[in-house]
Amino acid sequence: MIDFILNNKYKNIKRYKEISQVLAKYGFSIMADKLHNKSFIKTHFLKKSNDISNKYNRAQRIRMALEELGPTFIKLGQILSTRYDILPEDIVDELSRLQDNVNEYPVEKAKKIFKKELNKDIDEVFSNFNETPIAAASIGQVYKGRLKDGRNVVIKIQRPNIRKIIFKDLNILFSIAKLVDEHFNKKNPVKYVDVVEEFSYLLKKELDYTYEAQNCENFREKFKDDDRIFIPKVYWEYTTKKILVTEMIHGVKLSDFKKLEDMAIDKSKIAHLGAQIFMEQIFIHGFFHGDPHPGNIFVINNNKIGFVDFGIVGYLDKETLSFIVTMLKAGSKKDATKIVEALEKMNAIPVETDEMNLKRELNVLLNYYYNVPFDKLNFSDALNDLLRISYRHNIKIPSQLVLLIKSVVTIEGVSKKLNPDFSLIQLSDELLIELKKQKFNFNRILSEGAEMSLDTLKDLKDLPRLLKQAFHRIEKNKLKITLKIEGFNELKREINIMTNKVSLSLMVSALVVGSSIVIQSKTGPTLLGMNAMGFIGFSFAGILGMILTISILMDILRYRK
Repeated sequence: MIDFILNNKYKNIKRYKEISQVLAKYGFSIMADKLHNKSFIKTHFLKKSNDISNKYNRAQRIRMALEELGPTFIKLGQILSTRYDILPEDIVDELSRLQDNVNEYPVEKAKKIFKKELNKDIDEVFSNFNETPIAAASIGQVYKGRLKDGRNVVIKIQRPNIRKIIFKDLNILFSIAKLVDEHFNKKNPVKYVDVVEEFSYLLKKELDYTYEAQNCENFREKFKDDDRIFIPKVYWEYTTKKILVTEMIHGVKLSDFKKLEDMAIDKSKIAHLGAQIFMEQIFIHGFFHGDPHPGNIFVINNNKIGFVDFGIVGYLDKETLSFIVTMLKAGSKKDATKIVEALEKMNAIPVETDEMNLKRELNVLLNYYYNVPFDKLNFSDALNDLLRISYRHNIKIPSQLVLLIKSVVTIEGVSKKLNPDFSLIQLSDELLIELKKQKFNFNRILSEGAEMSLDTLKDLKDLPRLLKQAFHRIEKNKLKITLKIEGFNELKREINIMTNKVSLSLMVSALVVGSSIVIQSKTGPTLLGMNAMGFIGFSFAGILGMILTISILMDILRYRK
């Protein structure tokens, strides 16, 4: 591992220097030392930590360090800002305060990137291009414009060299995650390398605007007949990995409360509408917006909203969706056993978890939230409490569920700002009742039955062929059965070690007894006044005995750990 880290370090030596300095500055010298284990590098690159450690607590210092390290680390922190299942509560709470403060880059650079990507000047494509960006994010900047045919559009242009910067930081993040897992996270089934792997996947997708454009098209297709929602059209002829041109939404951002009041918008109605559409994305389409913050939702009128920025989306397969529905039903019935069974079905509970204690904690949680009135109930708090229990019991939550929880927490927070009396749980209950009706709809049952029958017929059709292959292999003695016993190789190794130690003990005993007899014989050559062969035998027995004793002591220390 050290070789892996050193190889990466020498490729990105300048960035390693910056990260090590920041880590040392905020009191994480141990991590900085691990990152730079050469004394020369430590001497020349690492600053001594100042009194920041005394002024701020651990969580604050982590947040400040991430902000100073830049866009990649800030984005990672934002993803971790709901991960009560893998981080202590104080750190998660502090990470929710992370601010993505980025400076605008010059419009001339944006025009150069546009020209390089499309081989056209901005003036050739747009009759009007507003050079002042309407938004500046860590990956790109957004401008307003008008195409030659008069259509108003939004143009997103990626920051110069951002791909190179992010890939370099991801490389370093993997090194840091490996160090954390090796030195501070040995017992937790959730490994930070896996978290960084998932984060890397999401971030690389965000760097490709054609992926975002495709997500936008998918949403537009799914909601094409829904008058409650507007999804902008993508202009593919002007879209590349670094450029995205979409239809402009004529509405007001959900974050602009003053303009909403000027438009006489019914906030309660919008809160219900936005949350309803989002929950339908989950339960009906299994495909949801992964970042539904107020800046990505536009209000068009009292009955219609629009979504933008589809860089992060979540997909739910039938098994995960079934798991969510089971969890909600079990929660409404205060059935902790069902929740544990659902988690086991998802392979989320490690073997060492005390299930009785887990059920006890879940029962306390369910009884507490069951007795809270609907108007006072906060779905986000319930989900976060569930994640806290997951952290205490080392439960591994699937990544898509984590993204879903983050999105649900965001949408409930937005809805409660619009309407303090809003209840997401009540809305979920209404939707589950509707889904139950749909599930028992005659046409739906007929359709699913026909599909199941076709699958069964196909399986039956393949059965004779598969049986024939199996019998042929048995006849030719070519059928192999592999039996894998968990931990068998480890047990085999331990037995071999134990057997070798017993054999060594017998050898030492035999040498001691044999050497004693030879010395007593007082014949043959002498050494230091004793029979030479007896003396050599005793010496060899002593060396082997010391080796055996040291080995046994090391085993004792290892098992104590």
